[in-house]
Amino acid sequence: MDNHRRWPIVLASMAGMSAGPSQYAFGSLALFIKPLSEEFGWDRANITLATTFFTLALMFSLPVAGRIADAVGTKRLLIPSMLVVGISLATIPLLVSAPWHLWAIFAVIGCLGAGANALPYMRTVSAWFDRRRGLAIGVTLAGAGLGYTYVPPLLHITTESYGWRASYFVLAGLTCFVAVPLVVLFFREAPSELKMRSPETVSQPAADDLAIDRNNALRSRTFWKLFAIFGLLSFSLYGLMIHSVSMLTDRGMSMENAAYGASLIGITITFSRIVIGYLCDRFFVPRIAAAAFAASTIGLLVLAFGASGAPAYFALILIAFSIGAEIDMMTFLTTRYFGIRHFGEIYGILFASLLIGTSLGPWLFGRSFDASGSYIMMLWIAAGLTGIAATLCFALPSYSKTGQ
Repeated sequence: MDNHRRWPIVLASMAGMSAGPSQYAFGSLALFIKPLSEEFGWDRANITLATTFFTLALMFSLPVAGRIADAVGTKRLLIPSMLVVGISLATIPLLVSAPWHLWAIFAVIGCLGAGANALPYMRTVSAWFDRRRGLAIGVTLAGAGLGYTYVPPLLHITTESYGWRASYFVLAGLTCFVAVPLVVLFFREAPSELKMRSPETVSQPAADDLAIDRNNALRSRTFWKLFAIFGLLSFSLYGLMIHSVSMLTDRGMSMENAAYGASLIGITITFSRIVIGYLCDRFFVPRIAAAAFAASTIGLLVLAFGASGAPAYFALILIAFSIGAEIDMMTFLTTRYFGIRHFGEIYGILFASLLIGTSLGPWLFGRSFDASGSYIMMLWIAAGLTGIAATLCFALPSYSKTGQ
């Protein structure tokens, strides 16, 4: 298929990813922790518990979303899910006056907005590409980093000028009136996806597709090694990410500089996802993963020693390189170990590992701070867990040994 037909789909996916619930709901909460705490008197653990409800709801709904994508198509799943996310974000400034209101809305986003996450983009982009699949995945996922880049300064400026409620309206407007139209106009499923759903070919895998189903994947040791790796990473990296702005301001940095620190995470994610995607096409991915995850261990150790200012920025770059790598590698390895036909369902279950860690990490980071007034202990724990994840990468087999 000509590149002029494939790459616009990647760019549309990139734009949609930048406005996904991980950026606009989960990630943006870092900018709302202190405003919500100051206005309502809520502690940080209670506020960040919203991310736990979001990720738990997503954990149970994403495998279902994957089955829907496999059965009816990614675009039919994606657009309604994006609208749910946008409308839900608009209800936060209108309805929230108690912590459970925030938790409930985040749970709705995680449940009914599950189809607006990476899964549909990854399924379709993977189906459009084979030889340059890693690069295409990396460019698509760079959209998530793009969202993490522009959201912090945008919300900082809006909140400073008009208050935190206006910031949520801005996020809702960008979702419904920018991201959704772009996906409607330019996102298209690959011919191979349409063929897989046709009655004549539904039971006949393509010659170049492994077509390993859910049950066989769950019996594979490879699947559970991947599950452990991404669960440990998400607990550590996203736990820190949600509290990054608060941690930097606690160490004496201004809110503006802390917001730019959060934006630096997004810039690094954008860059690293493209680089990692390029490398995935050329080298054995588990070795690349081990190096990237070891870098995050170093970054967490730097922060555990109390870094602020330029050393803290350096640490955030190292940590963000792993945040930028994990979904690239999860997507690429899912296709190489298990194939495309049942990608949605298998990827949805594997993604649950990331969501389990993400649901616990921010809350436990907040609990640790509320109990001790510091994030130091959790930073040491997170550094140890990412080190274990990097080591486990060496236990992953070659692509030809999927059943192991």
